[in-house]
Order: sequence, then C-alpha cells, then structure tokens
Amino acid sequence: MVAFPIATTVRVAQSVVDETYSELAPFQPDRSRRRLEREYADEHSRFVDVGGTEIHYRIEGPEGAPTLLLVHGTYSSLHTWDGWVGELSDSYQLVRLDMPGFGLTGPRVGGPNRLEGLVEMVGTFCDELGLSEVAVAGNSLGGAVAWRLSVDRPDLVSRLVLLDAGGATLLSILGRKYTPLGSEFIPRYLTPRSALRLILKDAYADPSKVTPALVRRYHDLLLRSGNRGAVIEIARNYQRDHDDSYDSRERLSVRPPALPSDPDVHPNVQDDYDIADVSAPTLFQWGAEDEWLPMSFGRELADQTPDSVFQAYEGVGHIPMEETPTQTAADAAAFLRATRSA
Repeated sequence: MVAFPIATTVRVAQSVVDETYSELAPFQPDRSRRRLEREYADEHSRFVDVGGTEIHYRIEGPEGAPTLLLVHGTYSSLHTWDGWVGELSDSYQLVRLDMPGFGLTGPRVGGPNRLEGLVEMVGTFCDELGLSEVAVAGNSLGGAVAWRLSVDRPDLVSRLVLLDAGGATLLSILGRKYTPLGSEFIPRYLTPRSALRLILKDAYADPSKVTPALVRRYHDLLLRSGNRGAVIEIARNYQRDHDDSYDSRERLSVRPPALPSDPDVHPNVQDDYDIADVSAPTLFQWGAEDEWLPMSFGRELADQTPDSVFQAYEGVGHIPMEETPTQTAADAAAFLRATRSA
C-alpha cells in the first residue's frame, strides 16, 4: 500500500473542494485580473489604455500582412478565435481584443457599459494601434459591434465577416430575462460553472464539443472582477434605450433565469443604426442549428446588406469559429482574397 504525504493529500482534497464549489455553488466570488492573467495571458498578450480602460489584446501573424480584426461575442473573450489563429496566422496579421466588460479587460472605466460604447471603444482601440483599412470579423455581439463600426468608420473597415451576428435584439431579450431583483442578484448568486455549461450547450449544436476546458475558460473569465455586472448592464441599457416594450417595473419582478435561445428574435434593428448603410463587402457565416439567432434571422439580415454573401454550416450552432474553425477560417480567407483583388 502506497502512503501519500500529508501535504499531497491536503492539496488533492482542497482541489476537489474547489472544483465542486466552482461547479455547483450559486455564489461565486470575483477573481482578480492578476490571478487570471497567469492562465489566460501569454507571450502575445498586451494591454493598451483606451479612455482609462486597459484593453487586453494580442497581435499574431507576420507584420505587413493584411490585417484581420477579430471581435468576440457575449460571455466570451479573445480566446474564442484560437482556432482561426491556428488556421490564418501564416497569411494575416490577426488582431484580437477582449472588449470592455469581457475577458481580462474587465468593465469600462469612466462610462456606462453600452453597445454604442463598445462600438466607439473598438474604433478608438484601432486608432491607438495605428490600424487602417482592416477587415473585421465578429461573432454574435461582436458581429453587431463590427457592422456598426463599419457604418461609423468606413475609412477603417474595408470588409466584414459576420458570424451569427446580432442585429442587437438579443440584447433586449437578455435584458428582459435577466431583470429579477436588480442587476446584482443573477451576477452574484446564479453563476456556478454548471450554469455556463448549460449556456454553452444551448449555443453549440454538438454538445460533445463543449469540453471541460472550454467551460472552465468561459467561467473563469466571466468571474473577472466586474464582468458579470457589465454583461447585465450592456443588455439592460440596450433594452431601456431602444426597446419600446421596456418597463422599468420589470426590475422588481421575480422570474426564473432562462437560456438565451428564444423563438421570437427578429433582425429588426432597434437603435439608430441601419445595416443597409454598410458599404463594405460582407460575408455572413451562419450555423444552421443556431437556436439563439436562427438562420432565418441571418438571411434576413444579409438581405438588407447591400454587398453580401451568405454561407450556412450544417450541424453548427451559434459560435461557428469554435465549432468548425478550419472550414469557417478557410471560407473567410477565400472571401477576403476575392474581395481584396476585386
């Protein structure tokens, strides 16, 4: 019989307790940026001050190659593009960031967390890095930011790749679903790792691809100090500012939390932006099994975009660049080559 040292036994027992707590406990404490950097920053990680907010970003690929800016979605971080970096970093200079309110960046400093603020700050981030005439790829919320940025800054955005991109009505839906007991209740008391697993399985078409490492990454970075409140604030501010059905009394209502999938989403943009104003050539990439923003939503959005191509991916859900990185990256590269030479 092998006897293990007491210190080893204690460490193993503590690890089991910590894992069980992260998985099941409703209350999850914040985690500091410094602690998370040890696992989720790497040799490519940099930080730049944009209006007082320290934005985490990475630049990978050959200097002087065409630049592709990668913008993640809700609950996510720049790590969602790891597969594309593996496929495209030989041919493109890939710039990816954690938007304010997400990843290692954390919540915006000196202003409210709003969709319009994300659009502005991504543009200012590009200016700080000296980027110009970039192609931009965005998923979900990041897609909503990307096409609005192209409307505001046609000088900056040359081409778009929109992967299951939002018109932003999903923000209103999240705002309605996550209103009980004010903005602090759900962020503080209903974010065990098991809840993130359910959300990811709702987003993915193939639940077998929702690996423990994937769930851990999403959960850890959501717990970055301030991120949980920022997600709710972005959604609630959009609902309050742009949703005619918004009722402030909903903040006092008590209802069970719900998954983001919703049968009533529609591509009608509720704010002052119009996707018909997008002048950049645009590739829509859509998961055919997306239950958050169904393919009919994507086709209607594409139909309103003047210079667009639509590609569907069977057996794929809301996050195509994670579920099928090789195919989506290859199709994006072919589109970018064709439109660059056109």
